[in-house]
Amino acid sequence: MFQYKKWTVSNPLFLPGKTGEFDDVAVKDPTIVFYNGKYHMFYTSKASKKAEFLSKGKSAVGYVAAETLEGLQSAERFNLDAIYKTVIVAPQVFYFEPQKKWYLIAHTLVEGRPDIMPIFMTNDNIENVNGWSQPEELKTKKSHNGFWIDFWVICDDKKAHLFYTDHEGGLFRMECPLENFPHGFASAREETVLAIRGENEKDRWRLHEASHTYYVKKEKKYLTLLEAIYPHPTRKNYWDSRSRFMFAVVADKLEGPWYRVEASENEFAGDPANLFNADGSPSKYDQVSHFELIRSGYDQKLEIEDFNLDLLIQGFDAKNIGTDYDYNDLPWELALISNQ
Repeated sequence: MFQYKKWTVSNPLFLPGKTGEFDDVAVKDPTIVFYNGKYHMFYTSKASKKAEFLSKGKSAVGYVAAETLEGLQSAERFNLDAIYKTVIVAPQVFYFEPQKKWYLIAHTLVEGRPDIMPIFMTNDNIENVNGWSQPEELKTKKSHNGFWIDFWVICDDKKAHLFYTDHEGGLFRMECPLENFPHGFASAREETVLAIRGENEKDRWRLHEASHTYYVKKEKKYLTLLEAIYPHPTRKNYWDSRSRFMFAVVADKLEGPWYRVEASENEFAGDPANLFNADGSPSKYDQVSHFELIRSGYDQKLEIEDFNLDLLIQGFDAKNIGTDYDYNDLPWELALISNQ
């Protein structure tokens, strides 16, 4: 049974870096695996103007490794954008067993367009920060002309599946034979998995971004965690990053159909109101945002054992952040929440 009424929140596990570093404003969008005795984490960073000389812009991807989650904060931080001379955002890491290679799935900016492009990089050794291939476009046969974001790959025994969202309440999926990954998506048929806009007691909300899918071994089901969001109280056609939360859907196979795990539309698998510190006091975090599960494995199947979850999230205390905030200045940090 998926328990979501109470989550225990750790102390902050990973904080922005020192002033002038490439991640001195925010650390967000974590992806993590445990391999060869260490946690290997990649994350999106946000930089201040003092640090922008280290990258082509405010966003970059960082890498850290440590034997414990708590040790990540003091580990050496590497800026992949500075190494590979490309803006890389929203990473996902896994080991692709058929090719004996590590993959980093992410997206990059498209010059001259208000759009982004999915990319991939490969590496024979995840511990070699200089061993990644140059970013290459993850080509797809996209059928709609709208915005897309947060690309996520998961494989079953026969196929690779690519999921992404569109900032309009839609979740999409493509597939290709395992032996054709990663180039097979160029001829793949795109399908709409979910189209969710909802209403609850508080206000209108919708599916936003950050769809992350895993295989739950004990239940023999697939679990997808999705970020939802409320509208901004004063900005028209804008969504409020101070107020993000998580809902979840399950399916017997990656093709679906998918079903909500929550008992009603007015409940959410990750609601900031259900976050509590170890002493029982309410957590400071006002978001359950861009999450990544601590997996039981590290390969392309993205396996977890059961519905007892340890989940990395990004969040911040929004109480003193007004409605006129700049998205690039939001102070995201990483913490672990557990429903066990």
